Amino acid sequence: MKILIHLLVLLSFSLNSLGQNNTVRERVSLDLNWKFLQQESKGAEQPNFNDHEWRTLNVPHDWSIEGEYKQDNSSGTMGAFLPGGIGWYRKQIEIKNFKKSEKYFIEFDGVYLNSDVWVNGHHLGFHPNGYMSFSYDLSPYLKEGNNTLAVRVDHSKIPSGRWYTGSGIYRHVWLTKTEDIYVPKSGTYIITDNFLDNQATVKVQTTLVNESGKSKKVIVKNSIRDHKGTIVKEVSEKVLLKKNTTVLLQDCDIKNPQLWSSATPVMYTMITEVIVNKKVKDHYETPFGIRNIEWRSKEGLFVNGEAVIIKGLSNHQDAGGAVGVAVPDDVLYRRLKMLKEMGCNALRTAHHPFAPEFYTMCDTMGFMVMDEAFDGWWTAKAPYDYGNYFDEYWEKDLEGLLKRDRNHPSVIIWSIGNEVRKFTAEQQKIVVDKVKSIDPTRPVTQGGGYIAPHIDISGFNGHGELKNELEKYHSEYPEKLIIGTEITHTLQTRGIYRTKTWYRTKDNPAPWEKPADFARIEKKVTKIPDLSEEEVFTGISKKYQSSYDNSIVRIGVRDEWKRVEALDYYVGNFRWTGFDYLGESFGWPGRTANFGIIDLAGFPKDHFYLYQSLWSNKPMVHLLPHWSHKGKEGVEIPVVIYTNCQSAELFLNNTSLGEKTMTTDGQLVWNVPYEKGTIKAVAKNDGIVVAEKFFTTVDKGTQLTLSSDKTLIYANNKDIIHCEISITDKYKNLDPNAQSSVEYEVLGPAKIIGSENGNILDISSNSTNFRNVFNGKCLLIIQATDKTGEITIKVKSTDLQPAILTVRAIDYIK
Repeated sequence: MKILIHLLVLLSFSLNSLGQNNTVRERVSLDLNWKFLQQESKGAEQPNFNDHEWRTLNVPHDWSIEGEYKQDNSSGTMGAFLPGGIGWYRKQIEIKNFKKSEKYFIEFDGVYLNSDVWVNGHHLGFHPNGYMSFSYDLSPYLKEGNNTLAVRVDHSKIPSGRWYTGSGIYRHVWLTKTEDIYVPKSGTYIITDNFLDNQATVKVQTTLVNESGKSKKVIVKNSIRDHKGTIVKEVSEKVLLKKNTTVLLQDCDIKNPQLWSSATPVMYTMITEVIVNKKVKDHYETPFGIRNIEWRSKEGLFVNGEAVIIKGLSNHQDAGGAVGVAVPDDVLYRRLKMLKEMGCNALRTAHHPFAPEFYTMCDTMGFMVMDEAFDGWWTAKAPYDYGNYFDEYWEKDLEGLLKRDRNHPSVIIWSIGNEVRKFTAEQQKIVVDKVKSIDPTRPVTQGGGYIAPHIDISGFNGHGELKNELEKYHSEYPEKLIIGTEITHTLQTRGIYRTKTWYRTKDNPAPWEKPADFARIEKKVTKIPDLSEEEVFTGISKKYQSSYDNSIVRIGVRDEWKRVEALDYYVGNFRWTGFDYLGESFGWPGRTANFGIIDLAGFPKDHFYLYQSLWSNKPMVHLLPHWSHKGKEGVEIPVVIYTNCQSAELFLNNTSLGEKTMTTDGQLVWNVPYEKGTIKAVAKNDGIVVAEKFFTTVDKGTQLTLSSDKTLIYANNKDIIHCEISITDKYKNLDPNAQSSVEYEVLGPAKIIGSENGNILDISSNSTNFRNVFNGKCLLIIQATDKTGEITIKVKSTDLQPAILTVRAIDYIK
């Protein structure tokens, strides 16, 4: 998978201009060397405009994350107190051997927000949606040689979303060249069905465009290639291709197909060739998977005949304060890899479509996806969000999304909205009917949309966490399956602990809540017993949450998962959230609300391991809290173990504190008088030790320690190094209480693109070369340039031994 990503990135950058190859279809990246200015600039769309003083940068780019956190920024709690504004991007595109018979398209994977695009001074269009991919035909306005592309991004009116949205050309940009007879973008539609006698029928609907000005006799050949590169089926058909657009339907029977599932994400490729007079006029490839998805009333979800529970997570698209929404492919891959290791099998794109590479990674890594189109509809939810444009643009944008994503086997369900305000049943039907007209093969849901009848699967958000709400709904609508579109909500801060249970509405209300509101729902809240009569850990900011499973809104993780396993009609849920995300905070200077099971830096919290114990099969064990509690000598500290094994034994300084059998409660608890040393959890199956975890007391860290996820990267302007900075003792044991400031620099052919520590109250700027660690750790994200050589990462801090780490950047092609 990793080699494939590198190869695809390399190929994307192998051409500096179009027209110098003889292939019939070329697609090259336009990510490099844009000119950028963050302010209104009169005349910037004109080819002869002087942009020499503008900053040069690469996209994806998010200018908001480069700004300062300020309490008076109008983005407020929704947008993590970061700025918006107006930005201009300009780029020169070189076209060689230009022919009028060729077509050139520019494709934007995502621009936030309200973008206008020009080429050579010609206005191509306005696109208000910040999350949908879009493209323009450049062909009528191009010329031989250099062509000027200009993009204006207007994010001056904020807040434009209920979470951190970022600003700018924050996803990839592509330039595609075809002949004048071609398959348009998203021009194939592949359906797999009729799974009989070890055979599947693959139906392909191919859209063909003829802009040659004449009718043409063509041969359309569709070939299916398996994951090993072997052609397993070919079908051809002669077609009289008249002017404009034609749609062709073909069937392919595949014997003994390898079926796609979360456990076996096997992919095929449909190769479409359009042949005129024995010459290939277009070559278009569509990855797809063969799988049989069934949503059986009262029984649940079945994939290829096997019952499957959704072990899902909702996520926003940002990657914390290091990069904002301009997420490099390597960063996204690392995040998804962590979720896979945790046992997650499904993801929800909350509350909008994600970048195309996300779906490709989900296909090949084995995640099922709830693809969500919109947050709201005709009524705006934030003052300047897409609701202000919905009536004019929603049908076109929704159609673009469905056609873009419908060939991904990972996409198993569409969501048309999330907690949509003031919607009617008639409106829901209009949107559902639009989806079904384009893709009738997948069911439709809506976050909180169960109150209207037209969705196929009833989606429940927070209300569904209350006692007996799902059971009550099922009794009224027994034929409807239920899915937790946003269940459950719990809160944690990495390395912070409280032994008394907190209920958000009562103990730390959100801005829209009052403590008195808790009385209204208290009887329906699933209570969690306190871990001690008196609070063991005191003096902690209320904005930080406990990392025991005891800081909840309505139901905790363990009790919620019991519901999923007990109710057949409840197909599973998408927890809110997998990762901490910027925005939707509880007030200045908070940058988030700590719902994630992984923090803003990408460091796991204790809930990561709780979910791993519930969702994964590989033997594991985890214990909490850490074991560096100065001043707590002799105080009983609740020690909790999570494991998916039969039993666990706890040791303190090599003395056994007893072995316990794992129960349906989901955790094992010991009350241990604190003393310095090493505490260790040992998990067993059939009496055999299969997993261990330990912590050793560190009174005060003495040195900095560096670790990275790579020792080699490619000099491709893309590759990422995740460099973890830790404060440890001389034995490399982490000091979990350290908060020191560290200074860092990178020498050689690489650059720092961001840093993050996971502390939701840290409003440090990314433009500095220093950062505080939070509870012992922080992260540097470093990106390759186009040069090879040794990269040296240096970190230092007052009263700590410094550290140095080296990585090498190499040229992929030798």
